[in-house]
Order: sequence, then structure tokens, then C-alpha cells
Amino acid sequence: MQINVETKPVASAAYNTRKKRLVETIDRLYHRNAKASLQKVISRLHPADMASILDELPPEHVVDVFYTISDTAMAAEVFSQLSPSLRMEVMTESPIEQLAAVLQHVAPDDLADLVGDLPEDQRAQLMALLDRESKDEVESLLQYDPNSAGGIMTTDFFSLPHTLVVEEAIENIRSREDVEMVFYLYLTDEAGRLVGVVSLRQLLLARPGTPLDKVMNRRVMKVTTDADQTTVAMLVEKYHLLAVPVVDEENVLVGMVTVDDVIDVLEEETTRDMLKMAGTSESETLTHSAFKIAGIRLPWLLAAFIGGLAATAVIGRYEAILGEVLVLSAFLPVVMGMAGNVGVQSATVAVRGLATGAIDVRDTVPLVLKELRVGLLLGGFYGVILAIYGYLMHDSVSLGQVVGLTILGNMTGAALLAVLLPMIFQRLKVDPAVATGPFVTTAIDILGVLNYFVIASWIYKL
Repeated sequence: MQINVETKPVASAAYNTRKKRLVETIDRLYHRNAKASLQKVISRLHPADMASILDELPPEHVVDVFYTISDTAMAAEVFSQLSPSLRMEVMTESPIEQLAAVLQHVAPDDLADLVGDLPEDQRAQLMALLDRESKDEVESLLQYDPNSAGGIMTTDFFSLPHTLVVEEAIENIRSREDVEMVFYLYLTDEAGRLVGVVSLRQLLLARPGTPLDKVMNRRVMKVTTDADQTTVAMLVEKYHLLAVPVVDEENVLVGMVTVDDVIDVLEEETTRDMLKMAGTSESETLTHSAFKIAGIRLPWLLAAFIGGLAATAVIGRYEAILGEVLVLSAFLPVVMGMAGNVGVQSATVAVRGLATGAIDVRDTVPLVLKELRVGLLLGGFYGVILAIYGYLMHDSVSLGQVVGLTILGNMTGAALLAVLLPMIFQRLKVDPAVATGPFVTTAIDILGVLNYFVIASWIYKL
């Protein structure tokens, strides 16, 4: 897979204007059946831009315009950069022979993902039309879990025997123009086991005649085929790698995961975690069914609903206090809202840190102490402001004390809970992204209301 980077920054407004004009031009040429002109316009476009334009065309025109791309290598690049829904539409509505001709040029790891998403009958037809090399590569990749290192790796890697000398290695690289991303030169023994790695810079700076095993790094950052894709992403992010070699249980080099695949994984994992914390699912972006969306959200909203009922019960328990000091009810929204906001902020930091590996369960005590200080600082700041506001607006020192102390306690408690709960879930092997949101919200609501009325009872001596 090749990463293409624009050499000049493009202003968003100018880009959108140009894109709109291209969409109109391509659609107009399609309607006129001006195939030659259409191909000429498309040939000048970057594959990423063409993929973006296809997404804006009327759905019934997409497949026909896509196959107007005369260069199958460019078509493969465009295809790889289509949105998942549009890519599936092209795959399911294409003549199988035309689709096979394009997919021959798609990188093996991407091709395996695409073939794996097809219905069984269409998958078998497509596999029968692929050449032997592509078919073998796809079949070897499909045996791995899609979310593992084996599932996201490419088998299109470059390796050499460690017994060669520098000049031989350079000559081998020059003769293999079709290999994807030669960031590092992986070195193997006679059995294909990974024994070392040399960067291209090291290779070019080494003296002629030097054996590769004299300049190679024997401590290779590597992963096994069954390693979780998140583990691979964390390794790349931590050590700033451009690629990670993948080995089997016998340390035989079987593939590599490149940085562009890691970027996709990080984006996917981040999106999934954020949606889980919101109590919803990524599948909402793939369906227009209101019933399906409601079914996804219902279980998580139930937790918040039960928490709300419990908070209502607490308020009912202290009904007499509200009757005596009616103004307390006016401050409930701000007291609860501020605590909820702090909880969301702290929970997001904790869950994201656990997901990326930046935070470990062993960091619980220092992290809790840090959030305790943060909660006290924020709670103290807003507590003083709310206390002054309560006193000035209602000429009541007692009211100022109640609301000030409550917001101090609630914001501090919310910060602590929002960090502690994800750590507890992580230790219990429960996904913090799924469980944290509903439990943090519920706990903050119940304890916040209880804290408010306990402090009010103490201050007003009711």
C-alpha cells in the first residue's frame, strides 16, 4: 500500500469548490456518454480525490464511472480509498470479471479484507478468477483473525539472507521495484527465521564488502501473527516505527504491518472506544433503521434511567428539606451538571489512556492522587464562585455554604470515580470503554444528590 502526501497545503474552501466543480463535470460527461473526455479528466486526478468524488456522485452512476478508469492500477488505488459502504456497493454490483481485474492490483492485506466481506457465493467466484499468487496470499491471510497482526499484515515484504554483503543487498533491492514499502531490510537465516534488521540508512552508509550480520540489529521489534492489532499499533506508536515484522510461533518471518495500516487501526479503535463510551455502536453509521439504532442504544440508556430513578428516590427522601428551603431546588442543575462534566473529562482521559497503553492498572494510585488534586482545584474554584453567587442572590450565608461545599465535594468525587471505575473494570477484564460511561454517570448522579442534601441537612440543621 502506498501513502500519498500532498506537497502543498490546500485551503479547505478552495478544495471543496474544486471538488464540487469536478463532480458536476464528471457527472455531466457521464450523462453525455463522452467516455474519452471522461477518462481524460479522471486520469489527471489523484486516486484519493477520485474516491472522494465518487462518494458525491448519484449512487446509480458510481459503478459505471468507476469502471471508466482505464488504468487498473489507479482503479485499485481508488477502490482501496473508497468509504466502506461505497466499496461494498461497487463489489456487489460489479461484473465479477471486471472486479477481479481491478483487485489483482490491490495490496494482499487489503484484498483479504475485501474478499472476507463478500457473500460466500461471490467470494468463491472471485477467488476462482484471481491469479495463483493473489489467491494463495488471500487464502493465507484469511486464516487469521481480522483484528490480529496476521489479519492486518501484508505478505508483500522484502527480506534477504543475513549471509549476504552490503553490495549484494543493495542490488537485490534495486531489482525488486514491486515490493511494498522497503523501510527496513529484514534478515533471515536458512530456515526463514527472523534474525535481524537493517535500516536503509545503515545499509547505504556501511562499507562495501561488509557482511549484513555485522551491521544488523539483532534486537528486532516484532509481533506474532496472533498479537492483537491494538498491541501492534501501540508498538509502532511507542517506538516510532514505520513497519513491524510479523513472525509465526517458530519465529519464521511471514509478513509485516506497515504504518498506514496502523493509522487505520488507531482510527478504528479510537472511534469504537468513543462510541462505546457514549453507549452506542459504530454500526449506527452503516444503517438507516431507526429500530436498529434504538435497539443498540436501549441497554445503555437503561443504566442511566435506573440511575435517574435512584437519584429521584434520594430527592424524595429529603423532600422535607426542599419544603423548608425551596431555593435548594434551583441549584440542583448546576451542582449536578458540573460534576457530570468533570466525570466525563476524567473518564475520557482514563479510558483512552488504557486503550493506547499510556496508562496501566499499576498507575492507579498516582493517577487517583493526581485527579484528586485536579478535582479539589476545580471544585474549590467553582465552589467559591457558586457560594458567592448564592449569598449575593439570596442574601443567605447558609445557602452559599451548602452550594459551595456541595460543588467542591461533587466535582472532587466525580474526578475520583471517573478514574477509579475504569481501572477496576480493566482489572476485572471488563472493557472500560463499554462499562465506564453508564456506571460513572449513574454513580455521580446518585452520590451527587445524596451529598447535596446531606450537606444541606447539616448546615440548616434539619
